Amino acid sequence: MKPPSRPFRAARGAGRTTLIPVATQKERNAETRRRLLSAAREVFAEKGYPHASVADIVKRAGRAHGSFYLHFANKEAVLQALLEDAMAQSSLESSTLWRWDEPETGVREAVRRFIEAYGEDRDLWLLLDQRSSLESSFKKLSDQWFHQLVSSIMHGMASAATPALMPGLDPETLAQILAAMLSDSTRAFYQENCSWTLDEMADEIATIWSLTLGYDVTSSPTADTV
Repeated sequence: MKPPSRPFRAARGAGRTTLIPVATQKERNAETRRRLLSAAREVFAEKGYPHASVADIVKRAGRAHGSFYLHFANKEAVLQALLEDAMAQSSLESSTLWRWDEPETGVREAVRRFIEAYGEDRDLWLLLDQRSSLESSFKKLSDQWFHQLVSSIMHGMASAATPALMPGLDPETLAQILAAMLSDSTRAFYQENCSWTLDEMADEIATIWSLTLGYDVTSSPTADTV
């Protein structure tokens, strides 16, 4: 069956008519959802999550109040969608950085990118920390994010092998320890007054990981200057 042709509208000007494609309902819905998510993030950052309202979000998005509920049940659902999008992007990036052929280089790239990505979305991760202590749904999401990081580390360990892994040491336990080191250090780096630079912290964590996993550790530009 031949797919339906895309609708167009005619626009006249300067003595000529131009056909302009008309957005489909699916495209309009996707754009409304994108605007609501973007607006919600701005409002949460400006007013604080507890003080933000659905009315604030739709006003910022330039959409009708009723359109909000076609996409989200409440503002909690908006925050959850923002966090899930950030988690999905983080998972996609981490799965492509830890290379089996150069595991030590892959570890450094993966650690550094995690810290950078956390900084890009620090407003969302801070909200996740705050809400997970108050609401079970966000605690579940926080646990999911940590387990996602653990799974990513385990995948990297399996693909590159771990020559220094001691007999009897559970790979999952080790991955949990490495994940906790990275996530807690990154959280402290952005939320507290740390004297380290991002490069210095990434280099230190990557070196500890590589030594623990038995990879050949090469000196980095940061390490040479310290």
